[in-house]
Amino acid sequence: MDEDPRELAQKGLANPEPVDLLVLGVDRRPGDAAEGVRADTIMLVRIFPASGDVNLLSVPRDLFLEIRPGRRDRINAAYAYGGVRMTMAALEEYTGVGVDHYAVVDFQGFERMVDAMGGVTVRVEEELPPGWRIGRGRQHLDGRQALLYARYRSTPGGDLDRIRRQQRLLAALRSRILQWDTVVQLPEMVSLARRHVRTDVSAGEALALSRVVLRHGRGATMTSRRLLGEPKTLPDGRQVLLPEDGENRRLVQAFLAPPG
Repeated sequence: MDEDPRELAQKGLANPEPVDLLVLGVDRRPGDAAEGVRADTIMLVRIFPASGDVNLLSVPRDLFLEIRPGRRDRINAAYAYGGVRMTMAALEEYTGVGVDHYAVVDFQGFERMVDAMGGVTVRVEEELPPGWRIGRGRQHLDGRQALLYARYRSTPGGDLDRIRRQQRLLAALRSRILQWDTVVQLPEMVSLARRHVRTDVSAGEALALSRVVLRHGRGATMTSRRLLGEPKTLPDGRQVLLPEDGENRRLVQAFLAPPG
């Protein structure tokens, strides 16, 4: 059942229309400059406040796009050249999605937030380095292990396998969050996020949106997709993914549509 728009407005969401966020994961400590740092994880997230549904659209970091007029490069290079604004502009130009807000998460913050949640349980399907102590099957990961799992690329599918692991991990984190006593734990997590997430979403907006999404609990859905590209070696030796424009247009339209 959809929530009354008046109730959403009272929670700080005066316009209960879908909200589109650009989420970037970067290997950067709080206070460091963005220059020279490439985005490790790139994802568009669409939240439907009236239903609590969430759509994810992962962007392979090697996708070869125009990151500024007249210059094409891997999309993850946009953050190094022009920070979140250049990354946002490049993705808006390619996908046509108008991004409402952004969030840049540093790796240290990701670890600490997973630890604050008490870890996360995920089904591991790949062979991972033995030193990580992450076996196959159902595994409970702490923050450090979850980060290693999310970043690992040394499988046959490389970055595309990694995207599947990240989406699997996000689904597991969502399930973990739905078990919370949100009155106690959600404000604590928002406070932790403020120290490790650079965003243009205010603490009040983040708390209100989180509560609206969580209120729908397991009745809401989370759908994951990724943009597609064809592997290509450029004349300078760089390995990139040339975007499959036709299929990606269909993927973007599915990303924008409510589930169901």
